[in-house]
Amino acid sequence: MRTLTYVTLALFSNMQLAAATSHYNATQESRTPTEVDCTVMVFMAGRNNLAGFAPRNIKQMAAVGSNKHVNILAHLDIRLAGNKQVTRRYYIGKDEIILLNANDPQTQAMDSGDPNTVISFFDWCVTNCPARKYVFVFWNHGFGIIDPQNGHSVDTGKLFVLNPLSNKLELDRSIDFLELIEDPAIDPKGVCWDDSTGNYLTNQKLDFALSQMTKRVGKKLDMVVFDACLMSMLEIANIVKKYAKYMISSQEVVLGPGYNYKEFLSPFLQDSPPEMRSFAKHIVTSYQNTYQKITNDYTQSMIDLEQLDALENNVSEVAQLVMQCLTMQSHQTVKNTLLSCRHHANVTHFDLSSYVDLHHFYLNLLNGVDRFEFADHTQGTHLVSQLKQKIQNGLTLINSTVIANVVGPNLAQAHGISIYFPDRKIHPSYKKTDFAKNNQWGNMLTQLILA
Repeated sequence: MRTLTYVTLALFSNMQLAAATSHYNATQESRTPTEVDCTVMVFMAGRNNLAGFAPRNIKQMAAVGSNKHVNILAHLDIRLAGNKQVTRRYYIGKDEIILLNANDPQTQAMDSGDPNTVISFFDWCVTNCPARKYVFVFWNHGFGIIDPQNGHSVDTGKLFVLNPLSNKLELDRSIDFLELIEDPAIDPKGVCWDDSTGNYLTNQKLDFALSQMTKRVGKKLDMVVFDACLMSMLEIANIVKKYAKYMISSQEVVLGPGYNYKEFLSPFLQDSPPEMRSFAKHIVTSYQNTYQKITNDYTQSMIDLEQLDALENNVSEVAQLVMQCLTMQSHQTVKNTLLSCRHHANVTHFDLSSYVDLHHFYLNLLNGVDRFEFADHTQGTHLVSQLKQKIQNGLTLINSTVIANVVGPNLAQAHGISIYFPDRKIHPSYKKTDFAKNNQWGNMLTQLILA
């Protein structure tokens, strides 16, 4: 096992990020890493308008620091003064931030939009800081299952307005997030992009990176966490389920500060290391503790990926029955009911309005199927009976798959997992996803929009 050379970095203060990442104490020491219970890896794609939040989050990590239970490691791609592109890899100790790659010429200016950068960071972590359990955090902009055609940075803080009655931030839903992202009038900055290269992690790249990471350790990761917007989707979980046991993410957009990593990591300060399931639940609760006094528009959920196949099968079965109903409908009653069930006035949706809460949509559909009319009444009645049963099964499956879920008052009927459901056209990137290709939901969307 290799011996690492560490360079101790001064703690972040209120100084500019450039100073914080370019000046460090010159003391060096060698340490031979030993296996601990858990290694937490935070991949910070910071060459965008989130850069200013990176020092704050890293300082929060250092408030807990690595110890006998946990290794805490961070990869930061950032731009310094003069547009200098740098990559910094840190070992986070208790009240110390230790630069690890100062003398490695191959990791000085990496591309965070390249999946090989993610793989390189993971490989470096497990080689130098082995553990029995692995938690990987993607820290950047997120966009759910859609891969935008044009990359433009949106400061999520500007999507919130202060409600003087509650003194809390609330989302302005008058403009759809997709329109903001793909509006050519906005200067291109990038969503999940490395601004210096224009690259970003598409869902296909995410799949590739995770596949190589699990091959490296020969098992699934214990947890994948998205410190990013809009990622708590059935379609995203469909990707991650092959490579991890649990997924932590938000259905809604996330304010720039993201997680409070001091609270996020606090279970590792106990005498014994946390069990992963309880740690995952803690992350969800810690998010609520951070944002419940700030905004009424927050979400955070923990998905048990080992339960996901049954829910996906249910969604496919519901979609298949809906397609049969569409084929046999009279007077467009099935189509009109479906569109009413997913209409933004009737279903919990998010700042990208084509992302709807699956549980809430199922409830609407369960209450709406009696409005279906068919030319063949007997066969139609049989289809409706089957559909009701499948929806009821699906509601139960959602509750057993989403282990922990917290929401703000404005999103009270969000149950932790979204699904893509546009009302006019299907985004071309969605059709390329494995979920759309292999689940009848994608075919149902096509039939519904063309009906």
